[in-house]
Order: sequence, then C-alpha cells, then structure tokens
Amino acid sequence: MMRGKEGTMKKGFLAVFVMSALVMAIGFTACGSGGSASSAASSASSEAASAESSAASSEASSEASSAASTEAASAASSEASSAESSAAAQADGAAYGYAGTDPAEAAVYKHLVEETSKDYEKADASIPVVNIIKVDNANPDDVLVYGDFSIYNYNIVGDTLECVSGGSYPGVMHLKKDGEGYTVTSFDVVADGADFDSSARELFGDNYDAFTKVHSNDEARNELRKKIVSDYVKLNGLNVTQYQDYGWDPVQLDK
Repeated sequence: MMRGKEGTMKKGFLAVFVMSALVMAIGFTACGSGGSASSAASSASSEAASAESSAASSEASSEASSAASTEAASAASSEASSAESSAAAQADGAAYGYAGTDPAEAAVYKHLVEETSKDYEKADASIPVVNIIKVDNANPDDVLVYGDFSIYNYNIVGDTLECVSGGSYPGVMHLKKDGEGYTVTSFDVVADGADFDSSARELFGDNYDAFTKVHSNDEARNELRKKIVSDYVKLNGLNVTQYQDYGWDPVQLDK
C-alpha cells in the first residue's frame, strides 16, 4: 500500500513540476514580447520627438530668415526714400541759372523762379539775379538770406532771349534746413514807393548800408545779370547768344 501511495505522490510531483515549467516558459515568453513592444514604442516616441524638434527648428529658422529679409528690405526702402527726399530738397541749380554749389543759394534761385515769377505771365524762361549781401545761419530752422533779388522773364526768339517782364525784390528770405538742401519758408520784400527806404532800413538793419551800396550800383547789377543769364544758357544748352530788354540794344552773352 505504501508503495502505491509513493508512486502516486511521485506522479503528482512530476505534474506540478511540468506545470511550473510551462508557466515559467509562458511567463518568460510573455515578458519577452512585452519588452520588445515597449522598446518599439520607445523608439517610435523618440523618432516622433526628433521629427517634431526638427520641424520646430526648421520653422524657427525660416521665420528668423524671413524676418531678417523683411528688415533688410525695409531698411533699404527707408534709405532709398531718405535719399529721394534729400535729393528733392536740394535744388537743381542748373535749372535756375545757378552755377555754384551752395544749397542755400540754390534754394533762393529756385524760389524766385518757381514762386516769385508767378506774379507774371508765363514765358519761355525765368532767370533770377541774386546778389547776396549776408547770410545768417545761426539758426538752421530760420536761416536769413539778405540780398538784392530780381526776376526776369524771357521769350526765346531766334538766338535772343527777349525780356517780356520782370521786377526787383530786395529783401530777406527765410530758409529752413531740409535734408541736404534748404526750403524757403517766407520772403520779406522791401516796400515800394515812398516807403522803400524806411522798409529797407527795417528789414536790413545793420546791413542797410551794404544793401544801398549794392542796389544803387547799376553797372555792377547789369554785369551780374549778364553773367547769370550766360550761365543759364550754358547750363541748359540753349542756342542763344544774347538777351534784350524792350527798347534797348541786345547784350552779348559770355561764351
């Protein structure tokens, strides 16, 4: 009887051992599969994070490049605009008979041609005569130009500039710095007739004596006019050799 029980117990132990072995094998296999899936998931997650980081970096780089490009374009546009504005403010002296390089004096010529000449009927050419007595530029926002100014309007007939109108405008011009040039903001003109002398004293102040000396010298004024008209003809390429006031002989221009 003992022997039978022993055989039965051995069979039971064998079955338990086999079952345990099977469970361990199954558990090992399951763990192995779980580990492999976890590794794959981890790898996929890492790849996704890497792709997202790369995309974000690319987007940031693109935005930075675009911003830099926009800023550069804006700066270039601003510089071009500033250059244009400066060029516009600086008067083209050649168009007004001014052969010099002083931007303030060029602005005076421009004002006489473009504004003062409006007092007369339009002619083929408006040429100023500018005799500056003094420039007070202590205040760049109100530069004072004291002078004996005139404007003459001509029609071109053959090789002659025939004067059809004009006048004298002694006084003080007020200029303001504008970029590389100047703009005339106002023009105080000496009064006509009986008020001429008192008005000139008031406007010219300490420069009154210098003004009367210039204004009363007809010979010097005519020579200056001849020079400026000659400059105008050369600068503008006109086929003109003389100018003439009504009732007077023609005046030959400098070659």
